[in-house]
Amino acid sequence: MTGHFSTIVIGAGSGGMTVAVGLANLGRKVALVEGNHVGGDCTNVGCVPSKTLIHLAKKFRPGMNADEVLQEVVCKRDALRDKETEEVEHLENLNFIRGMAKFTAPKKLSVTHDGFSRELTADNIVIATGAHPRMLDIPGLPKERSLTNESLFDLTNAPKHLVIVGAGIIALEMAFAFQKLGTQVTMFALDSRPLMTAIPEASEAIQAELERRRISTHYTATAQSFDESTRTLTIKKGEQLITLHHVDKVLVAIGRVRNINSLGLEQTGVKTDARLGILVNSFGETNVKGVYAIGDVTPTSAFTHSANAQGRRVVQRIAFPYVPLAKKEPLFPNAMFSDPEIAAVGLTEKQLAEYCHPGIIKRIRVDFKTHTDRGYTDGVENGFIIVDAVRLTGQILRATIVGPRASEMISFFTLAMSQKISLYKIYRLVYPYPTYSSGILKVADFFMRETLPNLGKELAAYLKYRFAKPKM
Repeated sequence: MTGHFSTIVIGAGSGGMTVAVGLANLGRKVALVEGNHVGGDCTNVGCVPSKTLIHLAKKFRPGMNADEVLQEVVCKRDALRDKETEEVEHLENLNFIRGMAKFTAPKKLSVTHDGFSRELTADNIVIATGAHPRMLDIPGLPKERSLTNESLFDLTNAPKHLVIVGAGIIALEMAFAFQKLGTQVTMFALDSRPLMTAIPEASEAIQAELERRRISTHYTATAQSFDESTRTLTIKKGEQLITLHHVDKVLVAIGRVRNINSLGLEQTGVKTDARLGILVNSFGETNVKGVYAIGDVTPTSAFTHSANAQGRRVVQRIAFPYVPLAKKEPLFPNAMFSDPEIAAVGLTEKQLAEYCHPGIIKRIRVDFKTHTDRGYTDGVENGFIIVDAVRLTGQILRATIVGPRASEMISFFTLAMSQKISLYKIYRLVYPYPTYSSGILKVADFFMRETLPNLGKELAAYLKYRFAKPKM
């Protein structure tokens, strides 16, 4: 059985759905191929169930039933999955095809489902196959006690003691959520601190909150073995062996692996990199004309919203190839829905060092409790905004927000950086009072207070370092 389409999309996650639905709504004949559930990681094992759990955990009080919370998470996840499946199965111009896709030529796929195969061809093929959890073999740990994000949200009974391996976003979000449900939580990681991708101040803030909530943490530690007879997990930190007792479940959250090995990319000539994944330009195009890739399989996207953004660019590239499209990908902010929330946008430490000399960067910190009345009235003990900006010009290079509403506030900085809105212009804006976002105005206040009275000094520093080679 064969079929030809304008575009075939492999993967019905956030990015894949964006492309498939977007092109179908424009009248293009589209095939959407999915070997598992519609919605991908986000709907099934990521954003939707995790944020449902986080929301319900915030309302959890002594005397409530934690098992019922987990069961509600499953119900809400399944309801949304069913809704999305129903929509794609009945969308005009879109053919939803269940099965695993594999390239047999640059524009040809073999799709297998329940032992049957069919060939599909297309003018364009978009790879949006996502990623799966990186696994860790812990000697002696039974399969039924081991969890990843792919199995975590099928739990309907809350563990009494949950051990989490890792200290990234998934690990930290789940640590706080399960602790609120009354579960004893222990974390250990090979990393030297939590959230290694964040600035150190953010890591310090999250560590303080972990300690306040009595979530045990062990860094620079590795798993040694599990003893099922005593339900003990032994970890090693340096030369020290640490025994964790009465362990019910072990959640492995140590990163993701791209789903590209089974695609048969060797049949296409598409270039890949062992570390970066499928190589694409800023429009999502691979080196093979008409073959695109978006989402986790690419070097620059690791979030639902970034996959969605890449998908929109591919829709425009395919449907309106002669309409100008920004050459660079948009900025991708990130957010962690922990306590406190942490959100950031802009250059990494390494990129910041490569971009300019440290002497040209001005770092501004605003603490919610001491610098905003809303932080004071709400008793925010652990929250701040840190902005790295260019001296004199006020160009924002990076922003990090720790505290309530951080995930909502970060979009302001994303807009400012995208549109090159300086701290001078932000200084002129008016913010409702009292709000957390007034902390953004304080950032501009501090910049102006330090810059305007010292214009000669700031100009001299700017000219000295503007074209100086960064000290690596």
